[in-house]
Amino acid sequence: MIVEAKADAAMQRLLAKVVEEGNPMISRYGMTLRSPPALLVVKNPEYFDSDIESFWYIDRGRACTRSSKDKKEDFENYLERAGNLLEAIASKLKSSPFTRRMSLPLWYPEDHFSAYPPAITEVSFLHFNDRVNLTAYIRSLNVADYFTHDFDLLNYMLEKVCSLSGFDAGSIGMLVACPHVYERDVERAEKEIGHSKLKEVFGSTEEGTHIVENSISSAWHSAVEAVYHGMEKKTEWGKLFEGQEKCRFLPRLFVEVKNPEENQIHDKAPFSKEYGISYAHSYVIHAECIDRPVSTPVKKGEGEVYTYAERARYCEADSVKVDQLYTCIEKLRKNRFSRDCYVTVSRPWDLFCDDPPCLRGYQFLAGRKRRESAGRRLAGIFYMRSNDVFGAMHANMFAFATLTSYVSELTGFSGYEYYHFANDAHIYEESLKAAEDVLFPETPKLLDSLLESEKD
Repeated sequence: MIVEAKADAAMQRLLAKVVEEGNPMISRYGMTLRSPPALLVVKNPEYFDSDIESFWYIDRGRACTRSSKDKKEDFENYLERAGNLLEAIASKLKSSPFTRRMSLPLWYPEDHFSAYPPAITEVSFLHFNDRVNLTAYIRSLNVADYFTHDFDLLNYMLEKVCSLSGFDAGSIGMLVACPHVYERDVERAEKEIGHSKLKEVFGSTEEGTHIVENSISSAWHSAVEAVYHGMEKKTEWGKLFEGQEKCRFLPRLFVEVKNPEENQIHDKAPFSKEYGISYAHSYVIHAECIDRPVSTPVKKGEGEVYTYAERARYCEADSVKVDQLYTCIEKLRKNRFSRDCYVTVSRPWDLFCDDPPCLRGYQFLAGRKRRESAGRRLAGIFYMRSNDVFGAMHANMFAFATLTSYVSELTGFSGYEYYHFANDAHIYEESLKAAEDVLFPETPKLLDSLLESEKD
C-alpha cells in the first residue's frame, strides 16, 4: 500500500513500483512492464489541472479519444455516465452519513464489446475520519501517461459530492489492478521518479490496511484481528437489527493471498466446506455452465433479488445481455495478457435499492511466476464496497478463490493468486465475542487436562 500526502508523490511511488517490480508482458501497443496490483491513498488531494470534462470518452467499439470528425452522440465521458448519480450519493450521505451503499459503476456489461472500455470501473464513497472519502477500482493504468487524468477525475467527483452534501473532502484511494508503463517510456518514467524509491506500508493505518498472507485461512485470521482492533462506529441499521447498531471497522482493507490453494478454510471458520462449495457454485459462479455461455435466466433462490452469478452471467434487467464471466474466459484464451477481463456485478440502479450487492466487480489478469522456469499464474482481484469480516468474508474469499482457480484451469494458467479488497471492512458488535474466541482461544489448564485424562 502506498500512502502519501500529495498525489504527485503517490504517482512517483507507483512508477517506482512498476519499474522495480514490473514483469515484461506484451500488449497490442507494445511491450509493457506490469507490477502486481497496488492500493494507493492520497490524503490531501489536489488537481494536476487536467481537462476532465473532455479528456476521456467511452465508445462502443471505436476509439477512446474523440476527434473533430466524430459525432458527439457516438461517445459518452465518465461524467455523463455518472449522470445524476453523484447528486443521489450526496443526498443519501446527508440523510445517512454512516451508509456503506454509496458506490456507482462506470463499467457496464456491454462494455465488453468496446475496443476501449472504461479503465475506472467503480467509484465508492465512505464517510470516516469526519470526512467523505473516495475509493476507485482501476482495472488498468498506464501510470506514465494517465495517472494525472484519472486522479483529477476522481478528485472532481469527490469535490462534487462534498459540495452537494456539505461534508469536508477527505482522501482518495485507488485500487489499481494493473499498474504498467510501456518499455519505450521507461526512461521517461525514471526521470519522473527522480530520487524517489518504492515505499510501501503494510498493516493498518487510519486510511487503509494492507495484509499479505500465504493462505486464505491465515489471511482471514489476520483480517479479523486487524478489524477487531480497528475503529468503532455506528451503522445505518440503527435499531432495525439487534446487535448491529455498532461495529468495529477499517476502511480500505486490501488482502493479498500468495498461495490461495493451501489451507483454504480456518478451523474456526463460521461455515463448513460443504456450504462454501455450494455457495461458490450456485451463488457466485453458476458452475453447471462454467465451460459454456449462458443465454437463459440464472436461477435465484427463494427471496433473492439477485445473485453474483446472475449479475455476471445473465441479468434479466440488463438491456444488453452479456455473459461477462464466459466472455472473460474467451478473452484470456485468445490473449492471456488481456487487461479488460472485468466482470461488473454492480448496476446503476443498485444505488436506489435496499440491498445492493456487496461485491461490485472482479477482474482476471495474467499474474506472476513462482519462479522463472515456472508457468504464469492467473490473478483474481475482487472489489467489495462492504464486507462483514467475521460473518461473510471467509466464505466470500473461499468462493472467489474457487472461481479464480476454475478460470485458471480453463484458460491454461499454471495456478492462481488471489486479491481481496473491502472498502468498508467491519465486525458487528454481536460478533465480537465470537471473534475473540478465534483470536484468543482459551488454553486448557494443566490440572484440567490431567483430570480429563484420568476420566478417560
